[in-house]
Amino acid sequence: MKLSGELGEGILPGVLRTVYAERRTGMLHVTRGGEGASICFIEGNIVYGSTTVKEARFGQTLVRHGLLTEWDLARAAEMVEATGRRFGQILLDLGIFDADRLEEGLAVHVRELLLTALSWQDGRFEFEDQDRAVFRGYDRPLRLSTGEVILDAVWSISDPDVIRFGLGDLDRVLAQSTDPLLRFQRLNLNEKDGFLLSRVDGVLTARQILDLAPMAPDEAQRSLLGLIYTGMVEYVRAPPKSAQASGPALAAQVLEAWAALPHQSHYQVLGVAENARSAEILAAYFRLARLYHPDTHHQPGLERLKAKLETLFARVTEAHRVISNPSLRVAYDQASAARDAPTEVRVAPAVAAPVPTSDPERITQLLNQAEQALEGGQPAKALALSGEALQSATGSTRRRGILLNARASLKGGGTRKAAEDELKRNVEEDPGHAEAHVLLGTIYRDGGAAALAAACFRRALALRPRLPEALAELAALHPTESREGGMLKRLFQARRTGEAE
Repeated sequence: MKLSGELGEGILPGVLRTVYAERRTGMLHVTRGGEGASICFIEGNIVYGSTTVKEARFGQTLVRHGLLTEWDLARAAEMVEATGRRFGQILLDLGIFDADRLEEGLAVHVRELLLTALSWQDGRFEFEDQDRAVFRGYDRPLRLSTGEVILDAVWSISDPDVIRFGLGDLDRVLAQSTDPLLRFQRLNLNEKDGFLLSRVDGVLTARQILDLAPMAPDEAQRSLLGLIYTGMVEYVRAPPKSAQASGPALAAQVLEAWAALPHQSHYQVLGVAENARSAEILAAYFRLARLYHPDTHHQPGLERLKAKLETLFARVTEAHRVISNPSLRVAYDQASAARDAPTEVRVAPAVAAPVPTSDPERITQLLNQAEQALEGGQPAKALALSGEALQSATGSTRRRGILLNARASLKGGGTRKAAEDELKRNVEEDPGHAEAHVLLGTIYRDGGAAALAAACFRRALALRPRLPEALAELAALHPTESREGGMLKRLFQARRTGEAE
């Protein structure tokens, strides 16, 4: 099916949803006057982007976000002109970027291109389907979730009528997607998204779900549209009444689940595998928490099961609390393994040679231990472990180590000044580290420097527009500025103002 048409508010988010949900491969071209942007998708995943808008080209975007200096941009541009090689490859050849930093820069650039295209209210779009072989050599998806980009796109829609039009007929039934790649994708959902997702059960209509939402109607509709456009939920035909659990059938299910509780692990309580991903755990929790909510006892046939429902609900909640937290999950798995280990005398294994600190697995192990120590109230131990890991850590593990090191200092393992200095050095060397900007902002906030704190939170949001921690912190400092969608709306307004000038 060909995708093409005129631009308008709310059009591109729907296009992105189609490309993503149908896992299409090809190029999305967006044009306005003499300007244009193109984004490559392979099976719905974003791979790279290009543009004729000078200010939005790759090099200029890197400079604007502090990821590249003007001098390095000039050097790389000369090499591109002399050799004809791609700009990114030149950055690698010159040693300006490593592969991890280049991938981060590409993700920032593509996000910027899409935000630019989403701000255009006139022009055309066209998706050109192509064979995957055409993109051989450039077919590695970026660390940029298409689902996250779609959520950003929905947030960019300022007209509530466009949101309502996108939702369509609200009297249709909503169910969680049957496609596991869409249903269990990793997205940073906020509390509103999570509440609505927990009410999607294949029985309630969109209107009924919105009526249950403890938030303003416009906010609930925007959140629901985001879930639909990312493909996590979808409209379905209402199941026949005979397919819905009756009171006696549900009562039998509750009694069976309650009887099995004493013999079940947290994973068995939630009905997930021991290697389940966080999205699977969250989906299972939402489904069971709704099924076993104590209020269910008001249904016919369940009046005498309130105490059992409360027990089930508490156990499901505890299981989710433990295995959705990485450090608590590791501790729980270790305790379970020790409990299930055979009790007979065993010959002690030979002592293995110490693993070099530069080994990636050893570095990850040190960081996991540092997180456990920090959550266990041992900041000094966490500081020592993260410091050891940072001696050789690179890329994303180094970022994680820097945050752990700073958090440990703030908790008493070091000093506030040490944490501030560490984070300031980091954001100077690595300006694209959004989480470091947030943590630095909290230090300024606690020190009474509200303006500096707000600048850090805005910088983090410029890098990752839906970063929950930055949104929450900025909302606490400036409630009117950071209402739902406020940051992105100001960003789009600034773009349009600049275009008008």
